[in-house]
Amino acid sequence: MRQGNPFGIEDDGKTAGLLSYFFVLGWSMAFFAFHKNEKTSLSSYHLRQTLFLYINYVVIRYGLSIFFHLIGLSTGIFSLYFFIIPVNLGFIALWIIGLKGAMNGEKKPIPIFGRHAQVVFARI
Repeated sequence: MRQGNPFGIEDDGKTAGLLSYFFVLGWSMAFFAFHKNEKTSLSSYHLRQTLFLYINYVVIRYGLSIFFHLIGLSTGIFSLYFFIIPVNLGFIALWIIGLKGAMNGEKKPIPIFGRHAQVVFARI
């Protein structure tokens, strides 16, 4: 008997791909509940994309905060928030592009990070 996911949903990896775009909880559910038992190329592709996107977001977002704080530019007219807002908007745009690809069941790479994600996390 084939072991399926614990929710009894049969699909081609689209559900895991969609769930992976909903941050830590969604990514964890997609990986452990759907992908672990039924590995598909579509779910693997989107899990790699989102994991790489989230890691880069945290590194860039908080790296900027630490960098500007260390050089003393985190307050006053030259504020950190003028740099964080474009970073957040950029990652939201990349997230939407990836989510749209997952909704359509496509293996379309996220701009900037997509191709690198497939190489770095090739084992997922």
